[in-house]
Amino acid sequence: MGKPLADYVKLPEFDEYKEWFKAFADLKREDGIVQVTWKTNDGPMHHSGMSHRAMSQLTRWLSLDYKNEIIIYTHIGDNWMIESDANGWETYSKLPTERFQHQYFDDTNLIKNMIFDLDVPTIGAIPGSGFHWDSAMLCDITICSEDTKMEVPHAQGGLVPGDGMGLMAQHYFGTQRGNYYTMTTRQFTAQQMLDWGMVSEVVPKGTVVDRAWEIARMLKTMPYENRTIMSNLAKRPLKKLLVEDLKLHTVSEQYGSLLRVAAGDLGDENSAQQDEKYISRVNDWRYATHDMEEPQTAESWRAMPQKAADWWKKVEAGEIENPYVFEHSNEPEDYKF
Repeated sequence: MGKPLADYVKLPEFDEYKEWFKAFADLKREDGIVQVTWKTNDGPMHHSGMSHRAMSQLTRWLSLDYKNEIIIYTHIGDNWMIESDANGWETYSKLPTERFQHQYFDDTNLIKNMIFDLDVPTIGAIPGSGFHWDSAMLCDITICSEDTKMEVPHAQGGLVPGDGMGLMAQHYFGTQRGNYYTMTTRQFTAQQMLDWGMVSEVVPKGTVVDRAWEIARMLKTMPYENRTIMSNLAKRPLKKLLVEDLKLHTVSEQYGSLLRVAAGDLGDENSAQQDEKYISRVNDWRYATHDMEEPQTAESWRAMPQKAADWWKKVEAGEIENPYVFEHSNEPEDYKF
């Protein structure tokens, strides 16, 4: 057999791109099964422009490595992402180019790369409550712990819920129920997500990752070609949905934010739209209490910042324990409730 004129392009090996993304994800691969564990440095992932971009970039690199036959997406620790990097949004403020790239490319790629780039079976493993659950819910199979509760939180902070989570809520929950939970920011529980079709299984706390590997090893018993084709069929409904509506949703969120920037009312929790960097303390309260599981009202929305502030005073006084890890070190110096 003769030699081809040019060989295959040499792409980075697993250990090389594993190192590239070490600030945002731990990667391990066994027998073609890859586990992606989201994080920031050595702790829970802090939502930021940098993590936003890294998530979509990593998915693309995983898709180019044919040694990755099944992919599990999970999060470090006992919960999904809850925190925000207070200094991780500065490039979002740079108009026009950086903000355009973050919102027009990154917001969309975070969603579409999961569905259009990954041709192999994917499993989302949610160890507990949190937000920005896109990568887990876009998997072919999604499992969560019994204590998980989640939400589409944007509207309460004055933000158009157009980053894909509202679209998925409509898809999984049905239009009316999806609209309701998106527009009121009410939290939904693990059992509700199972009943309404957002997750595939609910399992005991602490067993989510083990169950994901059990399913992955089960799928590995199928022929490689057949399970890969099966995954394409699993993704097909979401592919059609995203072609129709994803860019409209993401651009709508961007447009609403730019209106608030132009009007000068994007900032802390007292502004018409809350800046992403201020959300961590409110999020800790939202997930540590049951307030957001109830039907919401104008009064509950208005009272939320003060309720979170009062809760945090008790945390700082040692009267109650905050169950979530939170790094205060990068908060703005003038950030006060």
